[in-house]
Amino acid sequence: MAVSTPLKIIAVLVPAIAVFLAISQSGTWQLLNGIINQGIAGSEPQTYVLSDDPVVVYVKDFVSHQEAAHLANLANGRFAPSPMWDNDGKPHIDKAYRLSMTAKLDRTDPVIKRIEDRARSFPFYKNLGDFMPIVVQNYGIAGQYRDHYDWFDDRHAVGGNIVSTFFVYIHSNCTGGGTNFARLNPPSSLDEEERWCEFIDCDRPLDEGVTFKPILGNAIYWENLHADDSGHVRTLHAGMPVTSGNKMGMNMWTWKTA
Repeated sequence: MAVSTPLKIIAVLVPAIAVFLAISQSGTWQLLNGIINQGIAGSEPQTYVLSDDPVVVYVKDFVSHQEAAHLANLANGRFAPSPMWDNDGKPHIDKAYRLSMTAKLDRTDPVIKRIEDRARSFPFYKNLGDFMPIVVQNYGIAGQYRDHYDWFDDRHAVGGNIVSTFFVYIHSNCTGGGTNFARLNPPSSLDEEERWCEFIDCDRPLDEGVTFKPILGNAIYWENLHADDSGHVRTLHAGMPVTSGNKMGMNMWTWKTA
C-alpha cells in the first residue's frame, strides 16, 4: 500500500523526536543533579546505554566520593551475613553461593533521601513502585555472589517483584569483584569497545558476557522485568570473587506490588 507524504514525514519525525527527548532528559538530569550537588566534590553524572533489551545503563559519578564515604560509615556496625531468598520469599544462608555481609540503612538519612531523589529523576527510571530498604553489600577477600536474578519467579507468591535495580559502588579498594552479566552482549564494534573499556573488563573472553569494573561512585541501572511483568532472563548477573582488598556496593531496588 502506498504511503502518503504526510505519513512519511511523521514516520521520520517520530523516532527523531523520541531520540531528542531521551537526550534532552539525560542532559536535564545531569544539569539538575549538577545544581543539586553544588558544593559536593565530583562530576555530574554521565550515562552510557549498554543494552535496550533489557535496559542496562552505566552511570559514571552517580554518587560523589563524600556521599559514598557517608554511606559506608552508615553501614558500619550493621552488617550481618547476606541471605539468599527462595521463590516464596523465605531467606536462607548459603556461603558457598553468596559470601558477603549486608547492612540495612535508614532511609530517613538526608544523604540517602537525596540519592533516592536523584534516582527517581534518572531519565531511564520507571517509577512503578517504591524503593525497598536501602542495603549495603560488603565483600571481603573471596567474597562473591554467584549467578542470580533480582526478580522472583512467582510474583504472586511474594506479593510483587523487583522491577528495577541500581547497584552503586561505594568502596572499591580491590582487585576482582566485577559485576558480570553473562547473557549481555559485549560492545560490537572496535570504537564502542574502546569507549567502554573504561568501565568494563575488555580482557575477559567474549563468551563470558559483560563484566563491569568496580569503580568508586559509579552505578549500574537495569530493568528486571518485561512489560508483562515476567522476569527478564538476560538480567542474570553475578558479583565476581574479590581477589584482594574490599568492595562495597549499595543496592536500590524498586518494588512493584502484584
